[in-house]
Amino acid sequence: MNKVKLHTLWLLGMLFLMTACGDDDYYYPSVKLEFVTVKAGADGLIQSLLPDKGELLTVAKDRTGSTISPNSARRVISNYEVNPEDATAVIYSLQSVVTPEPKGADDPAFEGGLKYDPVDVTSIWLGRDYLNMILNVKININSGKQHVFGMIEESVEADETVVTLSLFHDANGDEENYNRRAYISVPLTKYVDEENPHQTIRIKFKYHTTDKSGVVVESSKYCDPGFEYVPGVN
Repeated sequence: MNKVKLHTLWLLGMLFLMTACGDDDYYYPSVKLEFVTVKAGADGLIQSLLPDKGELLTVAKDRTGSTISPNSARRVISNYEVNPEDATAVIYSLQSVVTPEPKGADDPAFEGGLKYDPVDVTSIWLGRDYLNMILNVKININSGKQHVFGMIEESVEADETVVTLSLFHDANGDEENYNRRAYISVPLTKYVDEENPHQTIRIKFKYHTTDKSGVVVESSKYCDPGFEYVPGVN
């Protein structure tokens, strides 16, 4: 399997730097905790933060001191405070989000076979041209095994108004004895019709979970009716 084209998640640690002030008596002011998109300048330092709902904010201070690839954007979860007077933000924490590009089942990324290890969906919603989800994943906290996530594009109707996606999850044989969350944000802009950019697209999502008897089953809970994605709106 070409894991470069999939997304490997260390569930025992952070892929992205997450820090806070080390003083014992430090406390957070009133902050937001959300999925956002951050952008870096030529030096890799984060310069701006784009909430899923709201306007672009200039980063006045990033207390994590994080860097990403120069002049790039990254999908993250952030604790941040907004100053509405000058549209700036102070970042207090950052955590990576897995952003799997949907690919057909015959894509080389899946050459090792499709994997459907079970998860539970804690929450799922649309935001800023992404399908966001928080998953509950079973792990062995002592194994150190990596879980690999991807997004399988099962079908796209001829008029591209209905897209069916399915979660790829390879637990690499990890034992299921401890709960840990995984954060996924699926980019949807590839489905936007340039000639009709505001056309509503219905996104259907499938995943595998376990039933009451512990048997792995496919869930189509989020297929009927699915999610109404309006590019640039949600």
